[in-house]
Amino acid sequence: MFAMSKPPCIALLVSLLAACGGQDAVAPPPATPPSPPPPVGAPPPPQDPAAATSQLRPEAGHNLAMLAAGCWFGGIWGDAEGDTPDSRAQASEARCHDVVRRVYTSDDKDRYVQLRALEPSVVGDVAAKVETLAKEDPDDAPRSKVLASLVQAVAAAQREAMVARRAASRVKRDLDHEPDRLSQDEAAAVGALQDSKNLEALLKMDAGDITHDAHALGVLAALERMDISRDLPKHLKIYAVGNPNRILFGLQPPAVPTDATGKLPRGAWLAYISDVAKAAGHAVPDTVKLPKQREPLAWGGALEGYADKLRGDVDQLAKDTRLHHVSEVVIQRLDAEYKAQVNALTGPAAQSLPKAPKSRSAAPVPKKAP
Repeated sequence: MFAMSKPPCIALLVSLLAACGGQDAVAPPPATPPSPPPPVGAPPPPQDPAAATSQLRPEAGHNLAMLAAGCWFGGIWGDAEGDTPDSRAQASEARCHDVVRRVYTSDDKDRYVQLRALEPSVVGDVAAKVETLAKEDPDDAPRSKVLASLVQAVAAAQREAMVARRAASRVKRDLDHEPDRLSQDEAAAVGALQDSKNLEALLKMDAGDITHDAHALGVLAALERMDISRDLPKHLKIYAVGNPNRILFGLQPPAVPTDATGKLPRGAWLAYISDVAKAAGHAVPDTVKLPKQREPLAWGGALEGYADKLRGDVDQLAKDTRLHHVSEVVIQRLDAEYKAQVNALTGPAAQSLPKAPKSRSAAPVPKKAP
């Protein structure tokens, strides 16, 4: 998977068109004043007013719901919107401040902190504002209550992920700085890493004509769980990714030690992630034999399965929305990285296979182990 906290690996090509002409004796007529720009953060107007209802631009209610999702997702969303390592923190803060202003009409610092922390009272205020805005618009009005419910569902899934990420971070810190605390924090992390009931509810949410919005947001949330597992000890990885992969691909995770500090049998992680890739439709070729080569391909194949799940949603999303854009960018990156990985390890140019990275897990995302 693309590194969610790293700069995008796909160069964005920008064509600059310039027109120049000679000197004319007669001055040109004055230019027509430009139309006022759309509000900051608003998607562009639809190009085809006669498009089907599902392809019309959702208005302020849907836009605020997606802006809130962007605030809560952080890295994966920001990278897709073009944030750089230098701008990432500031851009994420700006999205969240924008939500606060739209909900409360002023940029309140305490509300901002509560929004970032996904506190239920503020999430409820966001959902209520989304519903109010939706009711005032003829396009969004029929789905006003569903949009409010979607905000609550996304917040619940991201609150769950926030707890899991913090638990994983404590374990990773112990690996580097406090090994004497490792066993204690490993044991404490298991429940947080496994908890995914709200993620499952989001992925299975019946949201009427925006069900694909809910599912796409759920896939992005599941991708974050894969990101959380990076650099965890292998026996904890399955706790982190087992349920998301079960929900998406129907693959039951293997039995893991009841004692969270116990180790997996040798080769168990490789066997599991290879099974995930196969269930996702991207099995590791039989010609690849060495574990240090199979694991990156299995990891990449699993993530390409996530791209396929997003692909099933993206054509059903309203086209000029943040969610459509973010989903398309994530798909493109996952496709490109998987293709590059396959070519590097199995293509004709792979005469000298790359060395496995020095890490507790060998599957790069794309250059760093998960």
